[in-house]
Amino acid sequence: MDKKDYYELLGVTKEASQQEIKKAYRKLAKELHPDHNKSSDAEQQFKEVSEAYEILSDESKRKAYDQFGHAGTQGFGGYGDSGFNPQDIPFDMGDLGDIFGSFFGGGMNFAGFGNGMNASRQDRPRDLRYRIRLDFMDSMKENEFEIEVQKEVVCNHCKGTGSDNGKLKPCDTCGGSGQVQQMQNSVLGRMSFVSRCPKCNGKGKTYEKACAQCNGSGFKEKKEKIKIKVPAGAYDGMVLRFRGSGHEANSNSAGDLFVEISVDPHEEFERRGNDIYSTVTIDPWLAALGDIIEVPTVHGKVKLKVPSGTQSGTVLRVKSKGASILGRNSYGDHYVKLSISIPKKLSRQQKKLWEQLRDTA
Repeated sequence: MDKKDYYELLGVTKEASQQEIKKAYRKLAKELHPDHNKSSDAEQQFKEVSEAYEILSDESKRKAYDQFGHAGTQGFGGYGDSGFNPQDIPFDMGDLGDIFGSFFGGGMNFAGFGNGMNASRQDRPRDLRYRIRLDFMDSMKENEFEIEVQKEVVCNHCKGTGSDNGKLKPCDTCGGSGQVQQMQNSVLGRMSFVSRCPKCNGKGKTYEKACAQCNGSGFKEKKEKIKIKVPAGAYDGMVLRFRGSGHEANSNSAGDLFVEISVDPHEEFERRGNDIYSTVTIDPWLAALGDIIEVPTVHGKVKLKVPSGTQSGTVLRVKSKGASILGRNSYGDHYVKLSISIPKKLSRQQKKLWEQLRDTA
C-alpha cells in the first residue's frame, strides 16, 4: 500500500516551520494516542503521524523527503514497518505533561515523573553526558579518543556518608524512613503524596558533623580521562553508551557515560542513512559517447561506467561504497548524480564543429 504524504498526515503545508509541525503533531498525538482513543484505526493513524513527525522534524530527513519522496528516507531507520509500541513515541516531558493533562482535565503535577522520586543519588547512580565533534571523513572509520570528563565520585574521607566522624543519626524530619507524606488538593479531591525527605535526601539518616572534605554531600568533583572507541560509520546525532563511566553512587556502582556524536558536513558528500550521495560534472561529448570515469568516494576513487546517451541528472549506483553499516560487516551504496557541463564560450573552430554536429543530427 502506498504511503500517505507526510505533510497531509500532519495537516501542514510544505512551507511549515518546525514550530508549526511540532504543534500539529502534538495536537494529533493527543487525539489519536491508543491509550486515549479507542477507535479501531487509532493505533495505525497514530503510527502514521508519528512517522511523519519523525521525518519532518529532522531537517536532513525532511530535505531528503522533499527531494526524493518516501524513497529518500529509506535507510534513515525509524518506525518503518517494524512492530509498533506507543512507548517508543518521541515525546519530551513537556509533551507528556500536556497529553496526560488533557486526559485528566489538567492540573496534574509531573515533577519528578520517571526520575526515581524516592531514590537519592547515593542509592541510584547518575549518568554523565558528553559530546564530541567528528570530521565527516573521520566518521567513516573507527576512531579511539581520550576524553576528559568531570564527574562526581564518592568522598574518600567519609566514604559517601557525609559525616566527618562516620557517625550518623536517624533523620528527625522523616523519622528514618527517608520519605515524607504531604496532602494536596487536586481535581480528584484531596490526595496524599509521598516524596523524598528534603533534609536527609532520602537516606533516612543525617550526620552529626559535616565532612570537611565534601561539606556533607558525600561526593567530590573529579576530572578523569576516559578512552572511548567510536565505530566506523558513526552518524550525526548518534549516542554511544559506556557502562559504569558516569557519576558514582554509594552502592559501589556508577552510572553510564553517554557520548553524543556530532559529524561536520562535507562539501562534496552527503549522507542519507548508510548511503552516500555526490554530484559529478561530465562533458557533453562524454555523456553522448559514454566512457569510464573515476569518481571519488569515502573509500577512495573508483571507476564508473557512464553509458552512451546519458542524460543530465542521471543517478548511477556504486555498490558497497557507502558508510559502514553498524553491527554488520557490510556497507551502504554510493549514488552519483551526473551533471552535464555545457560550455559557455566557444572558439570559432569549436562553434563550427558544434554546428556540423547540429546539421548532421
